[in-house]
Amino acid sequence: MSGMRCLVKESLNQDGFALKSSLAIPEIASHEVRIRVLSTAVCGTDKSIYHSTGSEGIRREMQRYLSPEDSYRPIVVGHEFCGIVDEVGSGVGPDRFVDVPVEHRIEKGDYVTAEMHLSCGHCFQCRTGCEHICTRVKVKGVHLDGCFAEFVTVPYKNVILLGKGGDTSRIPTRVGAMLDAFGNAVHTVYEADVRGKSVAILGAGPLGLMAAFLCKEFGASRIYVTEAADVERRFALAADFGADYCFDVGGGSGEFYRAVHKLEAMANGVDVVLEMSGSPSAYRDAFEIVRNGGTVLLLGITRKPLDGFDIANGVIWKGVTVKGIFGRKMFDTWETMLRLLQTESLDVKTKLEKILASKTYRLDDYESAFEVLGNGAEMKLIFEP
Repeated sequence: MSGMRCLVKESLNQDGFALKSSLAIPEIASHEVRIRVLSTAVCGTDKSIYHSTGSEGIRREMQRYLSPEDSYRPIVVGHEFCGIVDEVGSGVGPDRFVDVPVEHRIEKGDYVTAEMHLSCGHCFQCRTGCEHICTRVKVKGVHLDGCFAEFVTVPYKNVILLGKGGDTSRIPTRVGAMLDAFGNAVHTVYEADVRGKSVAILGAGPLGLMAAFLCKEFGASRIYVTEAADVERRFALAADFGADYCFDVGGGSGEFYRAVHKLEAMANGVDVVLEMSGSPSAYRDAFEIVRNGGTVLLLGITRKPLDGFDIANGVIWKGVTVKGIFGRKMFDTWETMLRLLQTESLDVKTKLEKILASKTYRLDDYESAFEVLGNGAEMKLIFEP
């Protein structure tokens, strides 16, 4: 094969990516699968990597596994995708899985996606059912070459089958490319157990909107959504997805506080808060509006200190349960997602499509794509190599 086209982060001290037109197509190890990428989705982490000079946290994370004497090695970015199996490693071919029904095997030509958090398999967390919080996790597109490319390699055990023989009819590629993100929302909502409970979702970005329709489908009694930017469009989607009340907190959270404490007067706050934005002000909102004995789930990543946060009043004396959410449970969340996608009455695929930009971008157009994301014109978009 000739070389492949891809987007590379060449330097952490310079914003942007570089488009390469003939990078060597990756070889596979015996335990890996090579996948020809059909579609990839852009997430907030990719935006932080693109604007790396403004994020000390992302620069530090991308160098986590480098020893002091090592220098940064340019990597192919991107970690949300779907594609077609191009080659299967010698150690994981069909002859190694003769007891697995053919319809469940991963074979050349199959339509797939993948869990791009690679766990070590040996640490305490991996050996006790918590691979998603592996202490040595490496993320494709952050620590290792990712999927903003024509080809990507992934360990066989991380590959998720979406359609045998390349069948994309049940799960369109635009949806298949954003299952990584959808999994974050599914993981968060499942950890909350929202049935019959009042829920506040802080942040109406893609993940917050996904959480809104999941909470509605899973029986939340009342759903509040907050956002500080592009509120008209985002609140229209939130309402369409089942939100009962939407609050613009761009100018402060006072109205939101008053409404919650009035509507939830009996409990003096909501049962569950899902923080999906990573905004420091949203973190404070979470502990202000959760009821005594309630639950706060934190998915949004804030890299700024919460100056002045009163943990005694906000957490301890209120008896609040706080859960951090990272990625997707391996592989419980993926199996749950596949069942949700197959449940026609939920219409998950249509809702996910509504969150995406209608235009699909080519890798060559990456600069204009990231400009569109940066100015807020779109929330989430798709690349096709």
